[in-house]
Amino acid sequence: MGIILSHITALEILRRWDSFKLIGSSVAADQPDVPQSMPSKHDVASLFACTQELSGATLPVHVLVASPSSRHSSSQVVAHLSAQSYPDGSFFSLSSEIHSCAPELVALQMAEYASDLELIMLVDELCGHYGIQPRSSTGLVKRSTPLTSVAKIGAFLDEMGSTRCVSKLRRALERARERSGSPQESRSAHRLEFEPIRGGYGLGVVALNDPVAVKRSDALLVGMSTRIRKPDIVLLSPDEASDAPTPFRGVALDYQGGYHREKGQEERDINRRNELLAVDVKDYEIDKEHYDDVDYLDWLVSCIRSDLGIPEPRLSSRSRASWRERRVRLCEELAAADGLHWTGRKRGLIMAGAADFKGEAL
Repeated sequence: MGIILSHITALEILRRWDSFKLIGSSVAADQPDVPQSMPSKHDVASLFACTQELSGATLPVHVLVASPSSRHSSSQVVAHLSAQSYPDGSFFSLSSEIHSCAPELVALQMAEYASDLELIMLVDELCGHYGIQPRSSTGLVKRSTPLTSVAKIGAFLDEMGSTRCVSKLRRALERARERSGSPQESRSAHRLEFEPIRGGYGLGVVALNDPVAVKRSDALLVGMSTRIRKPDIVLLSPDEASDAPTPFRGVALDYQGGYHREKGQEERDINRRNELLAVDVKDYEIDKEHYDDVDYLDWLVSCIRSDLGIPEPRLSSRSRASWRERRVRLCEELAAADGLHWTGRKRGLIMAGAADFKGEAL
């Protein structure tokens, strides 16, 4: 019998290093027939045994079924009721009998189980240059091209119409960030840009990993005068367009992962900082220790405001203390949104890689 993988099982497929290739080479032209009943334990074992792309998938398997009466309790399978129809491109095939939901549909499915913040982080991931992969040594897989985009997810929702969780996902699209290079980049950007009432600093983040043209420090050696740098996070002076005098045209913030401590990387990072500074973009760097320290980040944001000509907020002692509590809480909530725990419902979902995962690998 056929199977349509959905929800966190489909998300496991999307988090493979080769998922972009799988999607691009096998998008289903037509919606596959949704099975009327749940697959048996034998069905799951036999289909998964002969499909290499499912190696590492975990139990229970989440699938779509057409009939609500066919769903029953099982330790092997979790069945979700399918919609009557889906937009073109909502599925891709892994074999003649196994289909998986595409990124746009998975985002909508997970909206039912994710908190608002977890959903924003999921959209960041699907529209970014990484996938969460606990089996990888770094916990991530890197992508040169995102699996989808905010525009594609929005167009998908337009075609879906008024169905469950569409409004919730649209709200997430408004706050999500494309082209993020890691969960920590996303967390840093959201802490900087979220409104103070949500525990953020209210700064205007312009882009993540956007190209900035700089003059090469080694131009004479390589015979090229310019190159492109892509800072993790870019903030521009609010008065830049009016040519008002500010200390810097822009500020970049780079999250320093482990590779920045590799041999030779320090010299490359110095070149990067100096080349950005030469085009009037000041580049700051933080690592996890700085990110987790609310007081340190407060100090850094104060420096960024000064660099961009943004006045410090004037608050009473009571308001300042309340705002600090919200900043601490947002930091904790973003850390908990790890892409493995989905806590939007009373009975949440937990994925492989989490310390409290109780399933098993196929």
